[in-house]
Amino acid sequence: MVKINRVEEMPVYQLFYKLALEVEKMSRDYGYDFRWLRIQSLRSSESVCANMTEGFYAQYSTEYLHSLFRCRREARETVTHIRYACDVKLLPKAGTENICSRYDNALQQLANLIKSIERKIHLKGKSKATVYNVKEGFESYEINP
Repeated sequence: MVKINRVEEMPVYQLFYKLALEVEKMSRDYGYDFRWLRIQSLRSSESVCANMTEGFYAQYSTEYLHSLFRCRREARETVTHIRYACDVKLLPKAGTENICSRYDNALQQLANLIKSIERKIHLKGKSKATVYNVKEGFESYEINP
């Protein structure tokens, strides 16, 4: 196993960083009427990396976990903005499907990281009983009684 000393060395971080740069390039030609959509897309896509960085350097694993959950929310928000841009004909369908597919892949890797951190917290005996279980991909959400 390779020891990661900096957040920038993490493959999942690198994926989201590249995706954020692509969102910036893709959204340059949105036009004045959709300036708000460009700003929202840029903020949410960049926020994934910022939250991952913040969590990586947190003092406790639970703080890291909370940051990763924020990353997931921001990445999903970005995908929504991209799909909206496609639906209003600001982005081509092929390019949209490509980047959304890559976001899905990165989100799956993020879900694996979250599971790993949760497992670590549980093994240290610092976890609380889980009320719900959130999954990535095409699986449905489940509520456990």
